Amino acid sequence: MADNYATLKDTIIPAVFANYVSNLSTKTNRLINSGILTPDPSLGSQLMAPGDFITLPFVNDIADADDAQSWADTQDIEVEGLTTGSQRAFKFRQAKSFGYTDISQLVSGAPLREMIANRFGAYWNFQDQKLLIDILAGVFSNTDIHTAKAFDDTATFGPKGFLAAIGRLGDLQDQTFNKIMVNSATYSEMKSQQMIDTIQPSEAVKPFGTYNGMEIVVDDDLPIDDNGVATSYIFGNGSVGYSTATPSNAVEIERLPRKNGGQTAVINRRIVTTHVLGTSVAKSFTPTGQTVTPQELATGSTWESIVDPRNIKIVQYNAKLDKEFIPEKVKKSNTSGTNAPASTATSSTTQGK
Repeated sequence: MADNYATLKDTIIPAVFANYVSNLSTKTNRLINSGILTPDPSLGSQLMAPGDFITLPFVNDIADADDAQSWADTQDIEVEGLTTGSQRAFKFRQAKSFGYTDISQLVSGAPLREMIANRFGAYWNFQDQKLLIDILAGVFSNTDIHTAKAFDDTATFGPKGFLAAIGRLGDLQDQTFNKIMVNSATYSEMKSQQMIDTIQPSEAVKPFGTYNGMEIVVDDDLPIDDNGVATSYIFGNGSVGYSTATPSNAVEIERLPRKNGGQTAVINRRIVTTHVLGTSVAKSFTPTGQTVTPQELATGSTWESIVDPRNIKIVQYNAKLDKEFIPEKVKKSNTSGTNAPASTATSSTTQGK
């Protein structure tokens, strides 16, 4: 009778596993669940098409057109045309593999296979967060956008500065914003200043914090620089488009029975896009490699504003925290900072109205 060894191929069917990971990522992604990332079918329909970019055409609003003319029978009614434009978004082609040796599984007794199967979705969620934060850093390093949509507080972090940042949206400020993303140190500062209301929805398992009716999302990937200046973002509905796609051979199992005494790897591939609506990849941008790097995403020259920056539904608030609220590990891990001040940001040409 032939030998019959159980392997990961017996417990994971690639096509089923790919759908499982995709569904798990969507259900557990807090940026999607909070409404910061908005799944957009118009983005998803282009992810599997050839090329490195997604093109999103748009028609400029007629609300900003010239004033109405007087109606009289002594002159014709003039016709004003509509103007159009397009946004260009990145396609991110990503791959990740986790594996283990037979000996490590045998000796440790750890549930390595189960960890890979159950936590791959969470891994992609963390990647989504990092993508968004790198993109926001780059977008707000652009001079046009930074000038219009960022508030660099000269005073210590507080409610006045937060409201000044929200005021960057003018007369739409109370109709647009609904989410705030802050570092945990910033969250502690907000609690100390009694800026947070605790809401207990009737169907929620646990309460969550809000400020001025906006839900608070805490993420320590947001930077705090050497001077204790923390970056926070305030979002409106539909401000960031998002979509993922599962390519062919999205999941593969690699079994090498002789390598290192026997080892197994699970390989996962995906295509994803995350895009701040109202911005575009700059026409002049060319990645140094085959695809864009996180450092390039966080650079202002990668981006340009293609509408009036005031219409972008995100604002950035930069303010200094009291040092007591900055944990030592945060001080060490976020010393570089990714957002550039307005004076050193990169300018772009504004198109459209």
